[in-house]
Amino acid sequence: MKFAKELEREAVPEWRIKYLNYKAGKKHIKAVSRAIDRANGSPGASGRLRAATFLPPLTPRRSRNGKNEDNGTARQPATSPRPGENLSLTNSGDNRRYGSISATPEERVTASTLANEDDNDFELPAPAMQVQSVKSQASDTADVAARKPPKPSNVRRSFTMTVPPAATTAAPSLGGLLHHPTVSILESPGHLRRLFTHTPTIKSDPRVEMQNLDVVREREKDFLNFLNSELDKVETFYKMKEEQAGERLDALRVQLHEMRNRRIEEMAQARDLQDERLTHHNGNGHSENGNDKLNGWVKPIKSKMFPMGPNSKNLREMGRTPSIRGGVQGDASRDYIRRPEDHQVSYRTAKRKLKLALQEFYRGLELLKSFAMLNRTAFRKLNKKYDKAVNAHPPYRYMNEKVNKAWFVNSDVLENHIQVVEDLYARYFERGNHKLAAGKLRKLNKKPEDQSAGMFQNGLLIGTGAVFAIQGLIYGSQLLFVDDPTLSTQTSYLLQIYGGYFLMLLLFALFCIDCAIWNKNKVNYPFIFEFDQRHSLDWRELAQFPSFFFFLFGLFMWLNFSRYGAEDMYIYYPVVLIFVSIVIVFFPAPVLFYKSRKWFVYSHWRLLLAGLYPVEFRDFFLGDIYCSLTYATANIELFFCLYAHSWDNPTQCNSSHSRLLGFLTALPPIWRLLQCLRRYRDTHNVFPHLVNGGKYTATIITAVMLSLFRINGTHTNLGLFIAFATINGIYCSIWDLFMDFSLLQPNSRHWCLRDILALKRRWLYYFIMVVDPILRFAWVFYAIFTHNPQHSTIVSFMIALLEVVRRGMWALFRVENEHCANVSQYKASRDVPLPYRMEPLIERVSMESVPVSSQGTRVSGGSPSGAATTTGAVPSPYVDQGLTRRRTTDRPPAKRNFSRILAEAHKQDFEKRRRPVDAVEEDAAHGAPSDDDESDEVESLLVREDGTVNRDDAQV
Repeated sequence: MKFAKELEREAVPEWRIKYLNYKAGKKHIKAVSRAIDRANGSPGASGRLRAATFLPPLTPRRSRNGKNEDNGTARQPATSPRPGENLSLTNSGDNRRYGSISATPEERVTASTLANEDDNDFELPAPAMQVQSVKSQASDTADVAARKPPKPSNVRRSFTMTVPPAATTAAPSLGGLLHHPTVSILESPGHLRRLFTHTPTIKSDPRVEMQNLDVVREREKDFLNFLNSELDKVETFYKMKEEQAGERLDALRVQLHEMRNRRIEEMAQARDLQDERLTHHNGNGHSENGNDKLNGWVKPIKSKMFPMGPNSKNLREMGRTPSIRGGVQGDASRDYIRRPEDHQVSYRTAKRKLKLALQEFYRGLELLKSFAMLNRTAFRKLNKKYDKAVNAHPPYRYMNEKVNKAWFVNSDVLENHIQVVEDLYARYFERGNHKLAAGKLRKLNKKPEDQSAGMFQNGLLIGTGAVFAIQGLIYGSQLLFVDDPTLSTQTSYLLQIYGGYFLMLLLFALFCIDCAIWNKNKVNYPFIFEFDQRHSLDWRELAQFPSFFFFLFGLFMWLNFSRYGAEDMYIYYPVVLIFVSIVIVFFPAPVLFYKSRKWFVYSHWRLLLAGLYPVEFRDFFLGDIYCSLTYATANIELFFCLYAHSWDNPTQCNSSHSRLLGFLTALPPIWRLLQCLRRYRDTHNVFPHLVNGGKYTATIITAVMLSLFRINGTHTNLGLFIAFATINGIYCSIWDLFMDFSLLQPNSRHWCLRDILALKRRWLYYFIMVVDPILRFAWVFYAIFTHNPQHSTIVSFMIALLEVVRRGMWALFRVENEHCANVSQYKASRDVPLPYRMEPLIERVSMESVPVSSQGTRVSGGSPSGAATTTGAVPSPYVDQGLTRRRTTDRPPAKRNFSRILAEAHKQDFEKRRRPVDAVEEDAAHGAPSDDDESDEVESLLVREDGTVNRDDAQV
């Protein structure tokens, strides 16, 4: 595999700009090679300098011992050249000539040649023309010497290129340098043929030669400057990450020590309390109250059911760490504060958080190690290509003098950090088993596997399902026009139910296609969605779900409308289909991608309880997905209404008679509104959270107006629906382009786009800028087709279909925009919140850098209102009590326009932020309810591969 492809595949996507620009380096080497070819006059190069190659060598060929290769004696040059020997004889057919590095044509061997074989005086052949007079010979020799350019030196050399000496105008003494036999004209008729067939010698200007050499020097200098700048870039970034890794490791170490001290104190208090109770029971056996009696027999049972775990026993054997100067603050310093200030973090919650934090930190160290190794290999490859291009000796000079002395090559700090993390993980979570701990930490990333069989299976299922679905649709459309009105009505409602199921599968399939596009363009979507790297599915594996469900969909649709089976079974095929689908998704056994199904179900649980859970990317992304599936959510009411009334009078369940159906269409934007309110509660940022909530408020009002228009059918309701739908369409279109896509930024590198783009084809961005607002106004067909109920049903499905297609495109660019935001901040690993707040040693540092804007400047992570974003961390001098991140600089801040503010504000749409201390104290004073959910989420990420919970986590 080409190294360029390997580098593109193995590089961390968020750090790609900090890697050595390997392709640009190869272009510099090609430029140097072209300049050398032009200077040497090699074949195929522009502006051949062939005249210089006609000259014979100025010194005889010598062996390594410094003697001549023929007899080992020193050769003395001839005192005077033969007349006319400086004129070259060149054959135009093969460009062979005397004195060049090319092979000389074979000459005849005569008796005179053999007679003179022992002589050391080698001479050129006799002239092919009649010998001129002495004066004419002298003038010709002087003229040739005047016209002869200096012989170009070999410019293929290393970086320390010296300027060649100035050429002399006098012709060198060539007698005796090349020992050729003397042949007469009659003995060498081939020379006459070459004489009349060769082309004349091309004149070469010495100034052109020097200009070509200057170009070579300039190209080499450019390449050297390029390497130096790239090396400095890699070195600076590596040192920054290494320093941040050291600070993060110090924070984790102190957190682990605090967890151990608290756990030891808890066990000591529990033991003292048990001894006190035993003493009190023995002294006053009849003075126990009801609670004491209850605890007297509950405690032993509880201790048997939940014994002390082996990790706790191991912690008890460790020595206590001295108290940290500054102490530990209460829970007011946690990322999410929903309990009174005096409530302490439980051991189980702290253990799970720190375990996940160590795993993510170890993964970040592995990424940094891969970064250093890939860059070193890239420098070595470029140095090798350059040495080959210029024939440099000794080779790898830049590697030996520069790269091998760089910090990212010689530093062993990173290896020490990795060893320390393995020791800490073994000591605190694996009972000192270093081998087991190292094995678990090194298996955090899933190795790629061959998915050929899975793709064949997907294609087979989709093709078979499509055949069944198309045939079933044809049968169903025929049943709509039968003479039996009951059968026709039942078929129409069954088609609506199947239509909602199909739209969900279509959006799922579009998401899989988006995953394939993200994977091709190196968009790190598993990191954005916070997938477990050990169990995350490739897009080919993920596509097995919609493929299989589409096969089931087509099969049941064909069975239904082909009227297979009993007559009473006709209306119950959708029930069987939905039941089988739910069983597959909720199947509790650790099969059929159990981890992924568990993540999917848990994400829906968080969406169902929107507002109670802190908002993550998957939460609002899933909420937006359901905002485009209102047709499917409305079918929930239609499904239960039909079967609850045993299909009697089905018209009472449609949108013209059911207010519950209208509520279900407004339920997804209600979820998103609750999430926006929760984000405002956590950050107190009016923008963008309350502004985003206003968008979903307009969506809710639009859904309500549409439902009222369908039920009442008055022109007033139609006018209100058109008014609110127009406002909502404009609102959502602006939000999509400016916030979700971060496009239309003035003064960006790409016109009307943004500085950083992940997709290789730029026309896709302009396409979505036009198509997305158009599809946002697909609701106008509701106002056009308002009379025929059948048309209204078909129009509803077509509008829902267009919305699903739009949402599929929206998902592609929304995740791509989030990835570009991570790239601008060099964010490649999760910043897991730590349970304790240590002052003043721990200041919430992480492995992430200071946020960098799209122009490449370091900016503060806050929003316009001053709230911080979760796009990285800064070294401790820039952290203000771990709450805000500000950068002290003398440079004035960059000019912020409307589109730039929106582009930066979208980063806060989901990210976890800690509340200000004042807000935390205010909530605690008012008795804010407790809804700590972090332990549940962390527990779901720490389940073993076999589906069982680690005993160390379950036993405390």
